[in-house]
Amino acid sequence: MAIADYFAEILAENDVYSHIAVYRTPARELTRHNQLRNGEFEMNMPNDNNDQIPFFQNPTFEKPITALEERQQLLAHHVRLVARKHNHALFVFGAQGGLGKSRTILQILDQENIEPVLINSHVTPLAFYSILFRYRSEEVIFMDDVDSAFSSMAHLGLLRSALWGSPRVVTYGSSQLPSDLPSSFETTARFIFAANVIPKKNDAFKAVLSRCDIFELSATNEEVVDLMRSVSKKGFQHLTPEDCGMVIDYIAENADDRQLSMRLLGPSLRKLLYARGEGIDWKPMIKSQLQTLGRKNESTKRLDSKTKDLRILQNAIQKHPGSVQEQEKAWRQATSKSRASFYRCLQRLRAEQGE
Repeated sequence: MAIADYFAEILAENDVYSHIAVYRTPARELTRHNQLRNGEFEMNMPNDNNDQIPFFQNPTFEKPITALEERQQLLAHHVRLVARKHNHALFVFGAQGGLGKSRTILQILDQENIEPVLINSHVTPLAFYSILFRYRSEEVIFMDDVDSAFSSMAHLGLLRSALWGSPRVVTYGSSQLPSDLPSSFETTARFIFAANVIPKKNDAFKAVLSRCDIFELSATNEEVVDLMRSVSKKGFQHLTPEDCGMVIDYIAENADDRQLSMRLLGPSLRKLLYARGEGIDWKPMIKSQLQTLGRKNESTKRLDSKTKDLRILQNAIQKHPGSVQEQEKAWRQATSKSRASFYRCLQRLRAEQGE
């Protein structure tokens, strides 16, 4: 099936729904699309074929093979709680991509015969309100990788209303409200959120999070490598299990302190296939890919430095609450930065605190 056929409804034709992707399609198709889009090695696909039943869908399966599979199985149970109406909201997060958050969620919803409303791109507050209204009755709305919405007060306000109350009443007051949308409505929809990060120091987001069941999916490099070995134990395309093991050994030995992801496995195995066809060494291609993992760009480094400076300043203020001079002395000793930098940092902290 062509990717265009996956989109049962795309609401971008109306200005109210601009810049939004909302899909209604069987979860198995969305799972396949997401894996292809991300270049992800499909964990239920030894020999690159989709016949094997994932471990959490197999009724004869007794125990997960790896620690990461155990956590995926636990996530599967949390998704079933929402699917079977025992819970109306689940928030899944984990800084690492490629561990199977979206894949597990979509496969379990498919197993439960649920076609989710998928939102996975930018959506304006008004467009979001219209979606909540349109799918207000017993639907499962899956917001996947829309982290920006969790920093928007308008989006968070709508989510707070949609997730709490008896009944749960969502309201929107605006002169731009189209005539076909009411200013308030009741919802019985259920929600699943998947995100890589969760905002800090955001009370509005904390209020949304307090209305959800929360699940963190994370893994050490060793656990990711274990799962790589597990899913490739029957080989991949024309590669034998021994070939796959050779590549995985190389990844494990050369990862250093970089954060591994399951998304690395499929492209690495394909590099081996390509290199053999061209008669060249496969290791430099995989090593070059490894060297990009976990590398922060300069803007991220600057942001991390500012956050660290603020934390050091807060500690200095706690130790010397009555003396800015002592705060400056302690801060400059810890950071090796100038007096001017201290006062810029102090100004930034006061702005954040509303002083």
